[in-house]
Amino acid sequence: MRVIVIGGTRFSGPHIVRRFLERGDDVVVVHRGTNCSDTSHVHCDRRELPRDLHGHLVIDMCCMNEGDARAAAEHFWHERYVVISSGDVYRNYDGLQRHYDGPPDPTPLAENAPLRAELYPYRQKAAQLGEWVRDYDKILVERALASERTTIVRYPAVYGPHDEQRRFADWIALIDRGEPVPMTPQRAAWRWTHGYVENMADTVVLAATSDRAAGRTYNAGDEDAPTQAEWVQLLGGRVEIRGDAPEPRLNWDFHLHTDTSRIREELGYRERVPRAEALARLWSAVAQPPLSNTR
Repeated sequence: MRVIVIGGTRFSGPHIVRRFLERGDDVVVVHRGTNCSDTSHVHCDRRELPRDLHGHLVIDMCCMNEGDARAAAEHFWHERYVVISSGDVYRNYDGLQRHYDGPPDPTPLAENAPLRAELYPYRQKAAQLGEWVRDYDKILVERALASERTTIVRYPAVYGPHDEQRRFADWIALIDRGEPVPMTPQRAAWRWTHGYVENMADTVVLAATSDRAAGRTYNAGDEDAPTQAEWVQLLGGRVEIRGDAPEPRLNWDFHLHTDTSRIREELGYRERVPRAEALARLWSAVAQPPLSNTR
């Protein structure tokens, strides 16, 4: 197949590109950065795609707002389409951020669980994260691209080497110094589905190459969701429960534990990299060399 990957140069993208190359597919990466793999490259803004850029399959790694989605849908009107979405579409995310005062939705959250009522979840953080978050909303992306040709893959908290969000890095730094990780009791009990970066790449390729996945939405991620305290223990550390632990003022009663049984049952997904090996690789990438030099 001719596979067009929009984005695909950072974090999980290179793993996805590599999977398609291993299959023998012809891969074209559309991005604005530096060439990073043994593929064809098209350098342009995603809303100014060359008119003749078409293929059998499109993997959209960086569709961030409704405008991006509508432009893509208009250009790629006949290709199979896979778009990366996020677990932040669920109403429990609004509750976590204290933007929703109803009761938490029961977890694990299936793909048909209630979605956020409040749009643009990061708009108030534009000064910190950048102006692009003012229009960010994966709910609007999903709506604009929904069709019988499209597969939506909702990513969890993805971790691994080269993670720009540096998930677990602060904990690893404390553990490496022999110090406990301070948490309130509420945060220690909070659950959030995670997924190792290479495994998440597999979910995308699997969804893209299965006819059954067309028109479907899938939660990607681990089968279970350890508590925050359990994650610290898995990393080899210990938690110190404190009432004054420094952390965001979130409502930890709203868990982001998603149900990943659909992608397992319908598409046969299984983790390529076991959790113990994934965490060992993360430790190696984050702890050596020192944290200040790892980004």
